[in-house]
Amino acid sequence: MPVPLIAQVYYDGITSVPYLLPIIKALPWITLLVILKFFFNGTQNGNERIMHSRVAIVTGGTSGIGAAVVNELAARGTQLILLVRDPSDIFTVDYITDLRARHNNDLIFAEKCDLSSLHSVRLFATKFIDNSPPRRLDMVICCAGVMAPPGVEKRLVGDTREDASGKGGVEEQWAVNYLGHVHLLELLMPLLRVQPMDRDVRVLLATCPSYLLGELDVNDLLHSARPYPKWAPWRVYGATKLALMTYAVETQRRFHEYKRPDGGKNQVRVFCVDPGVSRTLGTRRWISMGSIPGLLAYLLTWPLWWLILKSPESGAQSFLTAAMSIECARGEGGVMIKECKKHKYVSFLNTSRILH
Repeated sequence: MPVPLIAQVYYDGITSVPYLLPIIKALPWITLLVILKFFFNGTQNGNERIMHSRVAIVTGGTSGIGAAVVNELAARGTQLILLVRDPSDIFTVDYITDLRARHNNDLIFAEKCDLSSLHSVRLFATKFIDNSPPRRLDMVICCAGVMAPPGVEKRLVGDTREDASGKGGVEEQWAVNYLGHVHLLELLMPLLRVQPMDRDVRVLLATCPSYLLGELDVNDLLHSARPYPKWAPWRVYGATKLALMTYAVETQRRFHEYKRPDGGKNQVRVFCVDPGVSRTLGTRRWISMGSIPGLLAYLLTWPLWWLILKSPESGAQSFLTAAMSIECARGEGGVMIKECKKHKYVSFLNTSRILH
C-alpha cells in the first residue's frame, strides 16, 4: 500500500525498500523512451465511420501497411477486393479466411492481378468493369510497392521478360510502383467517373519521404541510357513515387474538367498518402540489404528500429484518415495526407529533382 511504503521510506530510507532505488533511477529513462516512441509513432486517426456497403479495391493488402489498412476497413464492414499475384496460394487463402472470420465479414475477396504485368492488370480490370449496370466502386487504395535494397542489380519484370540478349522488360520498381498502378487506374477511370454524383469516391496512392531523394529524368525513366544506381536505389524508388504524385495531380485535374452527362459535379477525389517510414517487409529488406548477414545485423539492432520506425498499424493511420475522414469528402481533392492532415503538394513536391 502507498501509505506504509511512504512511511517506510521516510523512516528507514529508500534502500530499505527492495528494488526501489534502481526503479527510481530508471524512471527518467523509461519516461524518455515512452515520449520518443509516442513521437515516432506519429499522429493517430481520430475519425470513425461505418463503412458497410462501401466497395474498395486494394493493392498490397496482404502485408505491411496495406494489411493494417485492410484489417481496419474489414472491421468496419467494407467490401474488399484484394489484388494478389495468386489467389489460390495457400497463405492467401488462409489470410482471407482469417479476415472473414475475425471481422464477421464475408465480403472479402482476392483477385489475380500481378502489377508487374500490364497484361495481368488488363485482365483483372476488364473483368471487373464488364458489368451492366456498372459495378459499385467507392475506393481504390494503392499500397503495393517494391523497394530494391542497396547492391542489387537492375531487375527487369513485365510481360516481356529479360531474354538471353539482356533486353526486354521494365525495371521492377517502375513496373510495380508506377506503371502497374497507373495502368489499373486508367482502365478503371470510366467506372470511377460513372459512379452516382452523390457517391463519395476516393483514390489513395501511397508515397513516402523518399520522393525527396528521387531523380526523375523524363528522358530516361528506366535508366536505359544512364547507369543504374544499384548502390543508391532510393533514387529510382523515389523517382517512382515522385512520378506517381505527379500523376495524382494530373488525374485530379482531369476529374475536375470531366463533364458528366447528368451535369453533376466531380465526385472523385485523389489523395497521395505519406504513411512515414514503417517496419514493413520492404523496409527490413532494404535495411538488411537483402542478405543473411544484413538480416542478422537488423535483428541485433532491432530495438533501435522498434523505437524510430512506425509499426504498420501506425503507418496505416494516414490511409485510414484519407479513407474515412469527412474533411476528405469536402473540397476538390488533389492534396497529400501526411500525419493524418491535409498538405498541399507545393510544400513537398521537390521539382528540382525533375530533370529535363
